[in-house]
Amino acid sequence: MNGQGAAPGRRGRRVTAHLALVGDDGRAVLPAGGPPGEERLPGARVGFGEDPAETARAAAGLPGGTPVAPCEVRTEFAPAPAADGGTVELHIDRLYYTAPLAWAGPAPAGRSLPVRAAVALPARPGAEELAEEEARRPGPVLRRFSCYGVVTDPAGRILLSRIAPGFPGAGTWHLPGGGVDHGETARAALRREVAEETDQLCGVGELISISHHRRTREPGPESPESDIYAVWVFFHAHVREPRALRVAEVEGSTDDCAWFAADDLAHIPLSTTARRAFTDLSRVDAPVQ
Repeated sequence: MNGQGAAPGRRGRRVTAHLALVGDDGRAVLPAGGPPGEERLPGARVGFGEDPAETARAAAGLPGGTPVAPCEVRTEFAPAPAADGGTVELHIDRLYYTAPLAWAGPAPAGRSLPVRAAVALPARPGAEELAEEEARRPGPVLRRFSCYGVVTDPAGRILLSRIAPGFPGAGTWHLPGGGVDHGETARAALRREVAEETDQLCGVGELISISHHRRTREPGPESPESDIYAVWVFFHAHVREPRALRVAEVEGSTDDCAWFAADDLAHIPLSTTARRAFTDLSRVDAPVQ
């Protein structure tokens, strides 16, 4: 994500969170009141420092602590009117969660449809509703939206990259991935990052988890003491035909890459991000393959 507001070139980044209530049959139940195809899942903008899952709960009227599960990440590009009468090209990362219908009270009374179909519906808030910038915060801030992959091969090995000297976490083994560029989807960004950091071609599969992270008084591009807020999305990814490993990027944040057996992970220094992903993976009991 950009800093305080729209980047030079009339660009802006936004994040929204949405929630689908799912019945015992595994289908999403939509709010009533709209013609078929015009219904919308509850959603809201994720402000600086906010927990996206809590934003989704609040948008759906669910109490805090309601169990939610990350479902999907969608990227939307749309023009929006600027306050000065011009246009801002918005990049909107939309985060989707599911929750049990039983937690809703009252429950929505609309039609039901497969969760993937519900996630594919046009989303609100739309670009015009998201055009306004957040209030400026005191001091320098940095926002980031990043994607990372638990990348495997046919032998069940896990691909990691090592953080180069001079970068936070230097010397630790990290999940391939990084920041999502303006105009790039999260899955496309992950494919690019894996190629840059390891020279492997991967397919990107299901979402594992969504996390957020905030640090204050940290080095940033504008100041040695910045307020940093990041949203991280983690995917399964797979390299069907591994080839010789090499770090393809020049003078980047990666200085080495390697395949590891799952049993090796307990014996190597892992980055905070990698530890977060493996913890989330163990909670959802998802297969690494």
